[in-house]
Amino acid sequence: MGRNVVVAVDGSENSMRALDYISMMFKEANLEVDLLYIMPALPPLFDDPKVRREAKKQLEAIEKRNQEKGEAILSEAKQRLEKLGLDKGRIRTNLEAKQKGAARDTCHFTIMNHGHAIVVGARGRSRLEKFFTGSVSGNIVQCSRETPVWLVNGKVGSKKVLLSLDPSENAMRAVEHAALMLADTQSELRLFYTKRDLSRFIPPDVIEAAPDIQEFWQTKAGEQIAPFIQKAVEKLKSAGISEDRISTEIIPGTRNPADDIATYARKNWYGTVVMGRHGQSDKKNEYPMGGVTGRVIQDSANLAVWVV
Repeated sequence: MGRNVVVAVDGSENSMRALDYISMMFKEANLEVDLLYIMPALPPLFDDPKVRREAKKQLEAIEKRNQEKGEAILSEAKQRLEKLGLDKGRIRTNLEAKQKGAARDTCHFTIMNHGHAIVVGARGRSRLEKFFTGSVSGNIVQCSRETPVWLVNGKVGSKKVLLSLDPSENAMRAVEHAALMLADTQSELRLFYTKRDLSRFIPPDVIEAAPDIQEFWQTKAGEQIAPFIQKAVEKLKSAGISEDRISTEIIPGTRNPADDIATYARKNWYGTVVMGRHGQSDKKNEYPMGGVTGRVIQDSANLAVWVV
């Protein structure tokens, strides 16, 4: 089963932790890793032929230094993966000059090289708006509309994987991606659904006036997700994942499904959360910024979040 991921590296501790995560999850799996470093570009002013002639030696020195730095970062990343136990024959290094920006160049490289996912280290907990507008990792999530993005936020210490479900096509696509990537690993997978609390739609005082309606709502929500869970289980099993690695959990849920997901993952020692780019409640959004997925990303310290 040939699969490969593109890992964006920049020499930072965040990108190094992404390498640690890959090693922990896939050391014994048949996974190839493309390490990618996008070299910084000089400002457009230096594209002027006259300017380049006048500062030729200085520009050549800068470009050489840029390349040497990139090669050193890639070499360090490769050595780190090898020390962590990955076969060096499964690791490739790629040094690319920046064309349209680090995020867009990373997405383009991944498409051209048929990558199954982009892996990137996230920069800790930050406001959601800042994440999606001011970071390379956030910009990669936005520009990578077809290729899943794995955001590694800090030190991930567990191989257990939580697949967050809802009755949507994107959630099922996330299950298919997890089945493809995790079939030959030892990770335990749990299909998880947090029922949407009725108080998200109706004021609590109105619900109190009709107490039976909450129970009716919860029952119907469970009935709605049941066939999706069964379909997801079958997809995982058909990919070769043994039944003893698969479990399911449905919880009543609160007004905040993102908090339900992140809290459950931490309390039950899950290291990875797999989610559809758009869920049932935010499928009209072009990006996951304002939806449940975006809020889970915001609260993902020491977790990896796969945005599919």
